[in-house]
Amino acid sequence: MQEQSFNKGDKIIRQDQRGDQLYALMEGSASVVVFSDPTRPNTVANVGSGDVIGEMALLSGEPTSADVVANGPVRALSLEAGSFHELARQHPEIAVVLTTLIADRLGRSAGDALGGKVVNGYRILRCVGRGGMAVVYEAERESDSQRFALKMMSHRLSYDTTARSRFREEASLVEGLNHPNLAQLVESFRAYGTNFLVMEFCDGPGLDTIAAKRIPFPEPLVRPVIGQFSRVLDYVHNNGVLHRDIKPSNAMLTMAGELKLVDFGIARPIEQTDDRTQTHESSIVGTPNYMAPELFEETNEVDERVDTYALACVAFELLTGARPFKPSNTYRMMQQKMTIEIESKEKIGLGVSDEMHAFLVRNLAPEPDGRDRKLSAQGEWAAPIQIEALLNAD
Repeated sequence: MQEQSFNKGDKIIRQDQRGDQLYALMEGSASVVVFSDPTRPNTVANVGSGDVIGEMALLSGEPTSADVVANGPVRALSLEAGSFHELARQHPEIAVVLTTLIADRLGRSAGDALGGKVVNGYRILRCVGRGGMAVVYEAERESDSQRFALKMMSHRLSYDTTARSRFREEASLVEGLNHPNLAQLVESFRAYGTNFLVMEFCDGPGLDTIAAKRIPFPEPLVRPVIGQFSRVLDYVHNNGVLHRDIKPSNAMLTMAGELKLVDFGIARPIEQTDDRTQTHESSIVGTPNYMAPELFEETNEVDERVDTYALACVAFELLTGARPFKPSNTYRMMQQKMTIEIESKEKIGLGVSDEMHAFLVRNLAPEPDGRDRKLSAQGEWAAPIQIEALLNAD
């Protein structure tokens, strides 16, 4: 590495130029500035001694995504791109560390280094969500100004072959599905050293925003949610797919009162065996609070009733304002799941019907044999969701 010095106001990195240097700051600090609008620079981060910059352009081959401007005197070590790639070939862990760094920096706020960038014809407007596997952006298609959700696979998974395979499989599974309660896949592509999915954009909140209020909602507000959820799950199952991660954060709402199921990141095809719909698990995946007990056992066979179980957890959470399980660890959670007894309908929430109570009792059962395989009866509950009433309830 070669030592370089910069004065206050110097651009250590210039936006939209070829990334041919990696910098490690030794002394001083600098601002990371994005010009999504030429007249309105946006400072998205500050970096200082010990920080590395220039890694995204170096790894992805894309132009640099921001200006990095010295706040005062700065001393830095620089590494030329060719030397970096030679080192990375000899020591792959170096590239792994940098992709993790990129993942940590993106999606931390509504505005980040990709804000305002045009990626494959889509202008990124803001970050709307960040999880362990992906960052989701709201974006505008330049050709017609239509809004979409861009789901970008986290850079920390760039060297995780299983995660890359899951991301590709998600696109493969979703592209063949078409239902009013599914966020439709528009296309997929690769850019900035990772993979992107372009999905239908939902203009309302996530169901997790509603659930996070931690209040019991009256059944007339909950029934349409469970009804729309049931319709789309029956459709997905009938088309040979298990979602395996049903939870409030994977249901987006539109202001027109529609629910859209999203995130098929751990979904998998259903296999037909001995006239039963089932699939063999090789690893434990999912969100523990919503996982059916059989998903915790690697040798168990699972079918669409794992999604039914998770939906019952969602219904319980909305009706009571609390999750059905409050474990301190996984062992305690399994104990609770295997011994749960649903309270009477009078104790659960605000006027729970016999029908809804029976749905909870059946589908929170520890053994799948007691659960619903089909949700057509609950699908009859589907109606426009009262978004404003849910948001304003207290």
